[in-house]
Amino acid sequence: MTKKQSHLHREANLIQMLDPIDSDWNQALAAPDETVAEELVAAIDFSQLNSLFDNFLQVMGIPIALIDLQGKVLASSRWQQACAHFHRQSPTTLNRCLESDRDLALQLEQGKNYSVYRCRNGLIDCATPILLEDRHIANLFIGQFFTTEPDIAYFTKQAEQAGFDVTEYLAAIDEVPILDEAKLPALLNMLSALALQISQLSLLNSRYQQSLQQTEQLVTARTQELQMQNAILQQISEGAPLTTVLLHLVQQVEALHPGAICSILLLDNDGQTLRHGAAPSLPEAYNRALDGVRIGEGVGSCGTAAFTRKTVIVSHIQQHPYWQSYLALAELAGVQACWSQPVLNPEGKVLGTFAIYYQQPSEPSEALLHKIDSYSKLAELAISRSLSSQQIRQLAFYDSLTKLANRRLLEEHLLQVIAASQRSQKFAGLMFIDLDNFKPVNDLYGHKTGDTLLIEVASRLQLSVRSADTVARFGGDEFVVLLRDMDTDKHKARQQLEALASKIQQRLLHPYPLPGGSMHQCSCSIGLVLFMGESSSDELLRQADAAMYAAKKQHSLTSWYD
Repeated sequence: MTKKQSHLHREANLIQMLDPIDSDWNQALAAPDETVAEELVAAIDFSQLNSLFDNFLQVMGIPIALIDLQGKVLASSRWQQACAHFHRQSPTTLNRCLESDRDLALQLEQGKNYSVYRCRNGLIDCATPILLEDRHIANLFIGQFFTTEPDIAYFTKQAEQAGFDVTEYLAAIDEVPILDEAKLPALLNMLSALALQISQLSLLNSRYQQSLQQTEQLVTARTQELQMQNAILQQISEGAPLTTVLLHLVQQVEALHPGAICSILLLDNDGQTLRHGAAPSLPEAYNRALDGVRIGEGVGSCGTAAFTRKTVIVSHIQQHPYWQSYLALAELAGVQACWSQPVLNPEGKVLGTFAIYYQQPSEPSEALLHKIDSYSKLAELAISRSLSSQQIRQLAFYDSLTKLANRRLLEEHLLQVIAASQRSQKFAGLMFIDLDNFKPVNDLYGHKTGDTLLIEVASRLQLSVRSADTVARFGGDEFVVLLRDMDTDKHKARQQLEALASKIQQRLLHPYPLPGGSMHQCSCSIGLVLFMGESSSDELLRQADAAMYAAKKQHSLTSWYD
């Protein structure tokens, strides 16, 4: 019977054995450093060997055990009664068993193909190493047996000395088989070959199952990514608000990569500052602090990425020079790594940054960097679509020169104000403004100078009204101002409209600088209309226009349509 070799250490796990032995295997020997061997053993299912070893025991009467290099029984048959019920139960005979264990193990450790030990208890054990992929992963032990007829007198005396029941002990000895010693090498070769073949098949199957599991995980992850991409693309195609799309993108990326904290920043129109886009998992104070930060090399990960237009990997924030001015912010957010990818449109223009933070120092894999790049492209598509929509809206609803509302948007707002005044019973007002002496500017200085003057007029008009009111360029040098939510009293509302008209006239009358240092004054004529619901937009504009022409005809600054 055998136990652990120099490669077999620690407590034996004999749960698989039908007739367990209580002693440790080679407890006197040091455990080897066999990490690779342990990994191979862990990947193999040895359960099939239990049946093989039990069948061999029934045919040959010889127990077998396969024991790994840490002393764990991987597979085994029953043990001989003489060893399990007698030799291992008495201190004297147990020590002899352990001597056999250690001697066999040491011989295998010295590189022997197999070793045989004649135990001082009178039985014989032998062992052979199992090598898999050129690694010593375990030892195959067989025993106990005789190679000659046992000396009954010797075993009778041993029973008396150890305190065994002589009759029962001799009956157990009688069960021990007698083997031809010359056949031991062949027997061991056969058993080790079978054990090795089963181990190899089990290892291949284990690796196949692992590969299959990894493939399934990859397919699942890729399917989730495609579903996320499709959801984002659908939102983009349906014209969802940019904030909604970016928030959904960030949340989905965080769900696909547990532990990741995602952020999207947008480059402002000035091309110099970053604005908050989406970062639901970062503290609000952190997001507020980053909103409006100027880009530049050394401005954290995102500021540097936007400035250099290159991916910035900061694996340890505390140690990186880019973050030394922002360590307090990093501590606020509880992050220690930040990888930032610039979001570039097809022309190479920076639109913002896509960043991933981690709470521990972290280094991205090539696969993850590739995914971050694909996520940033989704962000680019959403941002570009939003910018295009804004540009289309700007062209459709705003005057290209002054950036004021155009006639189309004015009419929409006018319809809204008509309905709102009807509900609130508050008056609304309309001003039709025409510059009286604008044409000479174009004639004397050219249309470019005239355009500059019109832009200044638009700015002065916007400064004169509330943000809720509408200033529109109606055409040429004609402008319209729409006022909502005035007083419920008609007289007071009329006074409000006249006061604003006077204010506008004074502002527009202020001289405009022209080329060559000269100045130009533009007076204006204003037609005024007061209304409350039950009006059409066309009729109101016609009335305001008529009032403006009446003011011109009368050489008056303002005129009411009554």
